[in-house]
Amino acid sequence: MTLLSSRSSNSESQHADHLARIAIVGRGFTGIMTAIALFKRVDRPFHLVMFDPRAKIDIGEGISQPASTVLTSRVRDLSVDPGLPGDFRRWLETDDTWRDRLISDPAGLEHAFVPGEIFSTYVYKRFAEALNDRPDVIVQFGSDTVTAIDRDLGVGYSVFLGAEQRTRFDAVFLATGYGMRENSDAATAGGAQSAVVIGGGIHAVDRALGLLADSKISHVTLISESGFLPQSHAPAAVGSIVTDKAMPGTLRGAFRFLREAASRADLEGSGWQGIMNGFRSRARDLWAGLTPEERARFKRHVKPIYDSHRNRLPPEHYQRLHHAIASGAITVRKGKVNCIATNGVLFSAPTGLEVLPAELTIDCRFRPSGTDSPLVRSIIVAGLATRDELELGIVVDECGRTKASALHGLFAMGPLGLGSLPDIDLVPQIVQQSHAAASLLNSWIGEVAKSAARRQSL
Repeated sequence: MTLLSSRSSNSESQHADHLARIAIVGRGFTGIMTAIALFKRVDRPFHLVMFDPRAKIDIGEGISQPASTVLTSRVRDLSVDPGLPGDFRRWLETDDTWRDRLISDPAGLEHAFVPGEIFSTYVYKRFAEALNDRPDVIVQFGSDTVTAIDRDLGVGYSVFLGAEQRTRFDAVFLATGYGMRENSDAATAGGAQSAVVIGGGIHAVDRALGLLADSKISHVTLISESGFLPQSHAPAAVGSIVTDKAMPGTLRGAFRFLREAASRADLEGSGWQGIMNGFRSRARDLWAGLTPEERARFKRHVKPIYDSHRNRLPPEHYQRLHHAIASGAITVRKGKVNCIATNGVLFSAPTGLEVLPAELTIDCRFRPSGTDSPLVRSIIVAGLATRDELELGIVVDECGRTKASALHGLFAMGPLGLGSLPDIDLVPQIVQQSHAAASLLNSWIGEVAKSAARRQSL
C-alpha cells in the first residue's frame, strides 16, 4: 500500500486502530465520488483505504462502460455535491483552461455537453480539495487485488487480499462499476482501413465516430444486437413532465401510457424527452411493483429500446452519427456476435449466420456489472448480497446497501445496483446515492460510538 500523503505521520495515525475503518474497492468515478461524499458527510475521524490494482485513478471508468469521451449529462446537471447544483458550471466559468472554449456554446453553458476529460479534471480537483479539508482522516491507496469479502469474526467485514492476507473493516463500499477488469479496448491497428464495433450503446457510437474522426479508418460496421441506437437529447434542457394521471402498475400498461404521452408531446411540439424524464422519475416505484415474470419480460423485450431513449447522445454526436450512416461511412447491422476472431466476427443476423471480415474489432457490448467476478461471488456465497432477477448486478436499496446483509456497512454503489435502481449508472444518480450512503454510514458510526461509550461507562 502507498500512503496518499504525509497524513500517516500526524497524530491521528498513532490512533488508527481506534478509528472507524472504511474500504472502497475501485478508484473509478464511483469510487472517487464515494470518497468525496465520505469526506463531506462523515463528521468524525476515520481511516479510509481505496483498493484498485491499477495505479492510475481513472475517473472516467464508471461514467460509461468503459471510459468514454462522451458525457451524456448536461453541465447544469453535474456536480459532486447535491447541495451545490451549479458547482460544475461555476468551476467551468472560472477555469481559464475551459472558459473561453465552452462559454460560446449557442445553447448556453448550462445546456452544454462537455467531454468526459473535462469533468474528470473537475472531479479530481474536488476530491483533492475535500481530502485537504479533512486533516483528521487517514487515506491510503492499496494496489492489492481484493479477492473476497466475508463477515469478520468480531464486528464488520474481512477483506481478503490474495489467498492469505486479511484486513478488517467496519464498512466496505464496492465501487467496481462494470467490474474490476483491465481495459479491453483494442488500439487502432496499423494499416487498418475498416473496423467492426460491437454494441449499440453510447460507448459503441462514441468509438465508431472516434475511429472515423481519426482519419485512419474509412468505414465502420456497427453491430447492434437489438438494432436500436441511442436517441438524441433535446437541443436545450427539458425538465421532467409528469401528468396527474396515475401510471398503470403493469409493464404493458406502463409502456402503453409512456407511448401515448410521448406521442401527445410530439404533436404539441414539446418533444418526448420531457415525458421520458418524468417516466424515469417514477420508474423505481414501478419496478418495485412488477412481478418477476414482468421483470424478465422487460429484459427480453423492452430494455434495449428503453435504454436507447433514457441514455441519450448529445445532439451534435447524434447528428454526426446519422450523417455518417447516410454517407455510408457507418453501416449498422442487427445481429448477435457469437465469436470474435483475429480477422473477423461470426454473428447471427436475421437472415442467418454470417462471417464478417474485419481488420480491427472493438467490443463495446454492455457487460453485467462484474457479478461473475470472484469478489462478487464471495459476498453472494457468504450471504451478504443477492443477484437481481435481471442478472445485471446486486440487489440494493436507495443508498446502495446490499439487502441480503444483516449488517449495516456493506454497500454496492453505482452500476452494481442497476437491476434494483434504474438509471443508477448515470452521473447525477451516482452523486445522489454516494451522499445518501455516506450520511447513512455517518449516523450508524455515531450510534456505534455512543453504544461503545455507554459500555465503557458501566
